Amino acid sequence: MCISMSYWLGRQALVSYSQEEGRFGDMMMENPVNISQERWNSGTYLTIPKENGCLCSPVIIDIRNTYLRFSPEVRASASRDVELLKKTFRKLGFSDPTIISDTDSSLYSVDNLKEKLASIARSSKFTIDAEIFLLVVLAFGEYGYFYFPNYPNSDQRKGPTPKFSTALLLSQFNGNNCRNLVLKPKIFLVQTCDAYLKHEDKSQFSGRATIPPSSLYRVPLEADILLYHSEVSGGYTSKMKKETRESLGSVIDQGDRSGGGDERETPACQFVYTLYNEVEALAGQQNEFELTDLILGVNKSLMEFIDKGHYKSDEHNKPWNIEPMIPICVDQLTKRLVLGTNTG
Repeated sequence: MCISMSYWLGRQALVSYSQEEGRFGDMMMENPVNISQERWNSGTYLTIPKENGCLCSPVIIDIRNTYLRFSPEVRASASRDVELLKKTFRKLGFSDPTIISDTDSSLYSVDNLKEKLASIARSSKFTIDAEIFLLVVLAFGEYGYFYFPNYPNSDQRKGPTPKFSTALLLSQFNGNNCRNLVLKPKIFLVQTCDAYLKHEDKSQFSGRATIPPSSLYRVPLEADILLYHSEVSGGYTSKMKKETRESLGSVIDQGDRSGGGDERETPACQFVYTLYNEVEALAGQQNEFELTDLILGVNKSLMEFIDKGHYKSDEHNKPWNIEPMIPICVDQLTKRLVLGTNTG
């Protein structure tokens, strides 16, 4: 006798136990998702890789250049961001990330990116063979969406720069569109920089932080999805004078001193750097930790970064036109997510 469980995701959820054949007569709907009893009953997400599988195969959407006007806006922290993310993933025992760069044609239209994401949702590498799904977006944008690179050729650029909403991003991996991720944690880390970040004359500065559009709070999240969206622009640190950066020491990233070229000393954006630091700190204290502890640690560190004014401009003390804010986390996880650390 065997006991199996099927989980139907449509207009309603139907859970049916069955004996012998694992079916429950006429109650079974078409295209069910088979869920092990262990996965269903566990109070934590399963984080032990299957044989020939992996814990997590991360995906990074890395958009470095975006044509918002006639010339591209460049995310100066891009190379360092990806470098620190790779180190963070290795520390957590994740596989090397799959990177979708802004040279990929799939990032030039909403339909193309939807097709690319759908292919990821269908791939066993990211779903069946992994216990955690993680997708990171590094781009220009604002709360609720990020910009595409747009076409380098001005003759091909038509209308405003195309953008992709986080609501649409998350929907590609919900229970209806990606059944192989049912009851698996789906984590989305979104870091958007503001292309229009600049210094303001004091007479023009209102001192009020920009209020994020309310559309963020209307994102239709499904179960087992977590969205962590930071809008702490990389420009706050990359536009600092070298002397100011060095005086802050480990508060901000000092770049890769062992690297070469112009990007050697370009710091990572503060969100990615803080995420990397918090994982390193937690890994040094314990063999495993909960995702919520990591998020709280990142938020606390970023709060200190903002509260102590480490982001303040050193350009004749001119204020920024946009003040940084603590990242927003929308958590629809239904279980505890405990992450182990790789000490090797």
